[in-house]
Order: sequence, then structure tokens, then C-alpha cells
Amino acid sequence: MPNTKARILAIDPGTRYMGVAVMENGELLYYGVEIIKKQKTPHETLREGRKVILRLINDLKPQVLAVEKTFFANNRSSALLNVFADEIRAIGRRKGLKVIGFAPNTLKKFICGDGRASKFQVATVIVSIFPELKVYLTQDRAWKEKFHQNMFDAVALAVMAAEMN
Repeated sequence: MPNTKARILAIDPGTRYMGVAVMENGELLYYGVEIIKKQKTPHETLREGRKVILRLINDLKPQVLAVEKTFFANNRSSALLNVFADEIRAIGRRKGLKVIGFAPNTLKKFICGDGRASKFQVATVIVSIFPELKVYLTQDRAWKEKFHQNMFDAVALAVMAAEMN
């Protein structure tokens, strides 16, 4: 069980659904999925996302911001995601937080021992650490499982950040 004194805000970035977790002293204090309202333009989507990030930082008062690194793909939605992930890190630095990031395969290797683990495998390990999250593991609808994967990724990120911090 991770045992860091710093409060960690972990974010699995997304331009629509963003996984969020807060951990301190090995305890999971907050977890969920933030929904960024669909906007007309990419600029408006980024502005909406920034508002969510600032609210989380102001409300949850972390010392460390852990952000999952995005991978580069050559399409418009991944370009927007990459810009948003950069914005999240920049906001964290401006707010004086220690900002760290991990690549998805590094995170999967740390959590599951396999850099190619599935999102479900990551979620299963996280549930073994935090049994209260079991209710989110298997859902009656595929979209719900996909939705909650964002949260599981953020919790996994918080666990890794706590160990590395």
C-alpha cells in the first residue's frame, strides 16, 4: 500500500471523460470521472477542461499532480487531447504543484507487471487494493465499463505516483 504524505491528484486526461483520483497517506480520498461538456470548437473544449482542472486543484488542494502521458496519433481528436494534457501540466506548474507523468505502458507494467495489460486487468488489480471500487468493475452496459475505466486509470496513476513520490 502506497504511503506518501503528499496529497496526489491523478488525472487520466480526456477531452470528454477525464478520470480523477486523489490519494494521501495510502488512502483513496476521492475518485470519479469528470465530464467535460461538449463544446462547439476545440478552443471552447479546452477552456471548459481548464475550468474543471482549476476547480479540482482549488477544491482538493493537492501537492502533486500526476498526469497520464498521451500518445501521439495523427488525427484531430488526439491532437486536442495532447494539447489538453500539456495544458493540465502547465496549470499544475503554475499552481506550484510537483507535476509528474507516466506513459500508459509504464503504468500498466507497474500495476500489473505487464506493459501490455488490458484496461480490465488494471481495473482488477486496483479493485484488489481498493475493494470499495468493485461496484464499478463490471457493469450491465458496455458504455458504463468504458466510462469507469477512466477512473480506474486515474486511481492506478495515483497508486504509482504515491510509490514514486
